[in-house]
Amino acid sequence: MAPFLLRLADIWSLYLHVLERTGALARLSSLRLPLEPSLRPFWVLVLAGTAVLLLYSALACGDEMRVRSFRAVMLLAGASLPLAALRVQEGPWRIPLGGGILLALLLAGLWHRSLASVRRPGTAERWILRTRWGVELVGFLLFATAAGLFLSRGSAPFRLAFWGFFLLRLSVADLADPARLAAAVGLSGSAARDLKTAAGGGGRRRTPLASRRLALGTKGLAKGGLVLLWIALPLLAALAPAEVAAGTWPSEALLLRFYPSAALALTALILLAGALRQARGAPLDAARALVVAVATGLSLWAAWQLPEWEAWRRSLSGLYLCETLFAFLLGAAARGR
Repeated sequence: MAPFLLRLADIWSLYLHVLERTGALARLSSLRLPLEPSLRPFWVLVLAGTAVLLLYSALACGDEMRVRSFRAVMLLAGASLPLAALRVQEGPWRIPLGGGILLALLLAGLWHRSLASVRRPGTAERWILRTRWGVELVGFLLFATAAGLFLSRGSAPFRLAFWGFFLLRLSVADLADPARLAAAVGLSGSAARDLKTAAGGGGRRRTPLASRRLALGTKGLAKGGLVLLWIALPLLAALAPAEVAAGTWPSEALLLRFYPSAALALTALILLAGALRQARGAPLDAARALVVAVATGLSLWAAWQLPEWEAWRRSLSGLYLCETLFAFLLGAAARGR
């Protein structure tokens, strides 16, 4: 059991390191809260973990046995977690519990995703989707107003344009998820096909030669490693400035700061390609995708070209974090669509 507890302690240390390097630890310490600064990272994790577990429980709708079991486990875990935290917050078990929460959230997310095709619509899912539609509608209205003012007067208020762009991007935040981007460009599917063929299950009548299977397996593993690296890029981008300043990463790692902009640009291209494909069969969806693609492209252009948008460019990583959190909600509510 001791080695397992040590691994949980390592996970906790990694969590604290991320908070420190991103500046979140300093912000938590500066807040006026009725809680000791040393306990604040722990309780942030406890409250966030409780919210996620209860969200998973609320989204697990349906009478299928696996869904019902998952709902019961998530509800019990979410209700028990604060009580367990209260008992161990002052003792040595706080560290392994913190690492265990992070590990449990990862496993719960994988379990939740595996049930996406058998879950049924529920109240939580409907509210999340309504929130998405509301955000998109408000974004469309603000964007249209800003566009109208720009066409008629030659300029538009910065705040109006910013919130129009940001809300439209927020409505498609799940499309900028690294895993979905990797799947959209075919990298995830190609890795899966290579590994499946290398294992002899590619659907072919004849099993490939051993040398061919070895080559495909190596290629599939390399592509899988690229997918994992892509998924980790948002976190690496957030850590890069502080790691370079501390001298632990080379200065070239600062290029990772451009990842949020690159991800949004790729999202705009994917939306534009989708709009062209849907132009005949689903003109309304095509028009929505086109407007959001144009808004995303314009917002990125303004962030890097217009002086008044310089403050937004400096906070692009923080805005991308907000979009990532909203993307988590949208992704959690998805049921294989």
